[in-house]
Amino acid sequence: MFRSMSLAIPFRMIASLALVSGFLPTTAHAAFPDDVSVLRLGEWNGQEVTNTSTTRVAYQTVVRELAATIANKHLSPAETLGVAGFDLALTNNVGFIRHDSDSNAAPSPWERVHEEGDPTGVMWVPGISMRKGLPLSLEAGVNAGYISFSRQSTLGAYGRWGVIEGYRSYPDLSVQVGYASYLGNPELQVGVMDLSGTVGYTIPFGTKAGINEAQISPYAGAGVLRINASPNISAADQESLGVARVSSFPEKSANGQATPGFTPVEIHAGVRILSGDVQVLIAGSYAVGLIPSLSTGVGYVF
Repeated sequence: MFRSMSLAIPFRMIASLALVSGFLPTTAHAAFPDDVSVLRLGEWNGQEVTNTSTTRVAYQTVVRELAATIANKHLSPAETLGVAGFDLALTNNVGFIRHDSDSNAAPSPWERVHEEGDPTGVMWVPGISMRKGLPLSLEAGVNAGYISFSRQSTLGAYGRWGVIEGYRSYPDLSVQVGYASYLGNPELQVGVMDLSGTVGYTIPFGTKAGINEAQISPYAGAGVLRINASPNISAADQESLGVARVSSFPEKSANGQATPGFTPVEIHAGVRILSGDVQVLIAGSYAVGLIPSLSTGVGYVF
């Protein structure tokens, strides 16, 4: 791996600033944590909500957008690390949930499940990720995050295989399978499986001709998310609200059939800039028909 003093110093400064900012206190924008409360669907502005079609749609919308936000993000190029490689990064993921409504009489789904009817504008999930290279162009990764202004967290893991990589005449190609969970909510369980493929290319560059001092690795890909969720409330409350277990897996859904809309296609693109051991990561994803997400990270590759 080639090192660049001129580029490595700024990148290390960025990484250091990110490490410090990750431990600074933050101030919540809402009076109560942004916990998702399924039971809140039964009330709005002090009035009982008896329209189960409305509460069912709100519940399913929140679940899908929540799953799209917590799903494993593609914050790595298409090439794998190699058997001796190890990657550690601080990350930030922002899910652009549809939190707001123009009408107080017809609140958004996120307003319905919020304690004060005033959820934070985006779902921000700072966290940490690690991945390790394995033999045969395999790779394993884990990530954990905290959903800001709430008492919930996320945990995900994935495996990748570099189908084609390391050829200067061809782009790199990798495939990934993973699973992420929403943790700490007493009223709701959510999990999302991701299956995807990524194509990319690593381009060396430097300040002196013939010396590759740094790398830039753009990449893009697509896949599917398979979402399943279950409300942790009594059977009587589930019936009165019109909510039930929903899933893209037929055997896990309430009626034994895959729930429509719970297997969205997801597209993603990103870039990694590597200078010496220091990396800066930027990626975006869009769960088609749901919401976009933006992810960033800084870290080290050993």
